[in-house]
Amino acid sequence: MQPAAPSEIPFSIEPSVRRARLWGYFVRYKGLFFAGAVFLFLTNMLALAIPAYLGQAIQLMRDAAGASGEGFSAVRSQVVHAAVVIIFLAIASGFCRIFSRTTIFNAGRHIEFDIRNEVYARLAKLDPRFYARMSTGDVTSRVTNDVTYVRLLYAIAFLHIINAAIAYTIAIQKMVALDWALTLWCLASYPLLLLGVRYVIRALFNQTKVVQAQLSAMSTRVQENLAGVNVVKSYVLEGREIAGFARANEDYYHKNMVLARIRGMLDSLVVMMATVGTLVVLLIGSRKVIENTMTLGQFVEFNAYVVAIAFPTIAMGWVFSVWHRGLAGFERVCEILYHEPDIKQADDARTLPPIDGELARGHVRFENVQFGYTDKRVLHDINIDIPAGSTVAFVGRTGSGKSTLVKLIARFYDPNEGQITIDGVPLPKLALRETRSQIGFVPQEPFLFSMTIGQNVRFGLDALEFDDSVAREAPTRALLPGGEPDDGRPLTQDERIVQAITVAGLGLDIDSFPQGLETLVGERGVTLSGGQKQRVTIARALLVDPRILILDDALSSVDTQTESIILDHLDHLMKGRTSILLTHRFNALARVDCIYVLDEGRVVESGTHWDLIEQGGVYAAMLERQKLREQLES
Repeated sequence: MQPAAPSEIPFSIEPSVRRARLWGYFVRYKGLFFAGAVFLFLTNMLALAIPAYLGQAIQLMRDAAGASGEGFSAVRSQVVHAAVVIIFLAIASGFCRIFSRTTIFNAGRHIEFDIRNEVYARLAKLDPRFYARMSTGDVTSRVTNDVTYVRLLYAIAFLHIINAAIAYTIAIQKMVALDWALTLWCLASYPLLLLGVRYVIRALFNQTKVVQAQLSAMSTRVQENLAGVNVVKSYVLEGREIAGFARANEDYYHKNMVLARIRGMLDSLVVMMATVGTLVVLLIGSRKVIENTMTLGQFVEFNAYVVAIAFPTIAMGWVFSVWHRGLAGFERVCEILYHEPDIKQADDARTLPPIDGELARGHVRFENVQFGYTDKRVLHDINIDIPAGSTVAFVGRTGSGKSTLVKLIARFYDPNEGQITIDGVPLPKLALRETRSQIGFVPQEPFLFSMTIGQNVRFGLDALEFDDSVAREAPTRALLPGGEPDDGRPLTQDERIVQAITVAGLGLDIDSFPQGLETLVGERGVTLSGGQKQRVTIARALLVDPRILILDDALSSVDTQTESIILDHLDHLMKGRTSILLTHRFNALARVDCIYVLDEGRVVESGTHWDLIEQGGVYAAMLERQKLREQLES
């Protein structure tokens, strides 16, 4: 039974918290940002020294008009000197510009790297309830697209904001030195235009969030259709899904066009700010030259400063867009970074008592447990006592709560009321990851990673071998009767993998593959059959030597003969430990110590297979229907 949860997680973050986190990343790489700012300062100092030499050369040529002989040669010499200096300044400025971008862009890449790691680490800690609310496509979009936008916020925005600030400071200082009145005329329109920019960037931020949310929705649709491509094709729904994607894409297009119009308005305002200054210089500056209150060289120099700050001004239009797209992306990333998991480990968490050869372990007890994914309860007053070392089964119609019950044992969710204990210790008081490492969980839908069969089988061992936060050591117990080495040494994990494959009834299949355990299974195990995937996940669960083994309909795709072989092996392997089966297969149910029958989230019957048949209740009726279905299918 799956939760019917909303598609989005309600979230809000205080602007001060967001600013503090953004500032924290900046401080982390302040050395690179400072070096970049120094190179930007040098770039502008060198570049803005050029107009003075250019104006000087123009004025020299203007004054030397009609000159000849030695006077002309002297002027030419001075002009050539100015040209050489201008070339040197341009080259030096170019190198400084390269270094400024390299250092600042590298800082942005470092921050992108850190944020992606932090987001993934947070995702690994979040529980299934979070993933029921946020789709895989949405999560993927945030981890990829939105984090990239945050990187651009630091790299592009910082670069151009600092560059504009330095350029304006130096240029305006030089412009005032030439003619303070003309400088005021050039900047007179800025306050009014800035008010318009402030209004537009607010709309830009809001629309950017809308566009990025729509992109996430499209990513979700693509991910679901690619994952379920066989289902789409089998029901001949390619046309409908193509049309559905086209509608989503059209919606994205229209929202993007609104964003483009807002950006166009912003760019127009910023370009207007840049061009008004040039227009003022032409109108008023040319008049001053005619009236001889400003020389031609000063006019050229002044105009060069205005042109020099025109590009930083125009670039600010793009920067505003990048800035707000980055802020919108960071807010979406923060929905993951600041989401607290529902399942938390207590500060004084305990570990389970150790397993020894004589004392049975794996005692599971449900005490007045009630649970619901939402406000609607799906489990009611569950009271079950599973003795240590026993094998039990949960049966019931679809939606009766069987899978939910075993998810509570693995503590994917916590009960709304009541408690669950393992070997006498309440689940919330146990170390979370250590406890899960002792539960071999085989889900109803087997999931394999895009790696080899051997790597998929040994997947659960990695935490025990390489993760220091899990105190439990990797097991060395043999999985087959008489499977211990003759020389008394501990089994290697490679030897145990071979034994796990045998216990899971997968040995003949592995032998038939040319590369054996090194066979790549493809995405989600696409190259394996349903039964092979189930048996790989069984081997994976057995390899960690679990205290409690949970098989959630894990033998449904296995033939009867293979099922009997697997169950025979499990009888030996799980001796003194607890096994919980969710199945309707007669062979398995006849072997368990106790069967618990669930109906609409309640335990309505319990007992052995034969006792429940004699009662003639819900279980007996289910069994009759199962036999009739098997007869019809045969």
